[in-house]
Amino acid sequence: MTTNALVIVDPQNDFCDKKGSLYVEGAEQDVARLSAYIKKENIGEIFISLDSHDACAVFHPVFWVNDAGEHPAPFTQITYDVFESREWKVASENNIPFLLRTFRAMSAKSVPYIMIWPEHCVVSTWGHQIAAPLQDALIQWRDKTGLSVRYVFKGENPYTEQFSIFEGVDDSYPETSFNDTLASRLSRFGEVTFAGEALSHCVVESVLSYVQRLCVPQTVRLLTDCTSPVGGFNRKESLDRLSRYSVKFVTTD
Repeated sequence: MTTNALVIVDPQNDFCDKKGSLYVEGAEQDVARLSAYIKKENIGEIFISLDSHDACAVFHPVFWVNDAGEHPAPFTQITYDVFESREWKVASENNIPFLLRTFRAMSAKSVPYIMIWPEHCVVSTWGHQIAAPLQDALIQWRDKTGLSVRYVFKGENPYTEQFSIFEGVDDSYPETSFNDTLASRLSRFGEVTFAGEALSHCVVESVLSYVQRLCVPQTVRLLTDCTSPVGGFNRKESLDRLSRYSVKFVTTD
């Protein structure tokens, strides 16, 4: 068994390319450094998560509508009170029972609102694909090791957000419940390193999901120069959350 694994969170065009719908400032440089790291380091196994959405998802504008027939702008925050007031209504009334379930799950986890994101990472689109420079590095790693990259799809349930690669905000659906298979496989390594986008959301939540359930001695690392936060979100706050769990901060240098 190899001793180390690399987990790359959502290294996709919509996050990592300036033409992407939810481009994360600095992500192109993150990808370049990560690609160089993969080419030079002796990495045992590589896991990659892919944010994978339907266009009509609870966190996309088209899911919602107001009396004027308008959809909410990206980064609108929809609380249960906003929904109840009908300031923003569900575009399809058939989705109301699922949405009520979503709000119950959010309340249980103290998640205050649904963030409306620009439509992103829709399956089978350019934005869903892995950034090209990283693809090249992965091909070289595969040819060198004879191993295959292990892919993890997340976010396919349209009724709940899923930042963590391990679980959704509403984890009561089969596809959003905690991914014990992935966690168990990662726990066999002496060292697991995380990188990817975005630090403020999917990276920090993925690492926290993992370390909070980790039951074996293991070094968990974050490549801090291969991850960036969504604009307007605090980098230090994300790192502070991880430091409480003895996550080791390293760089590619």
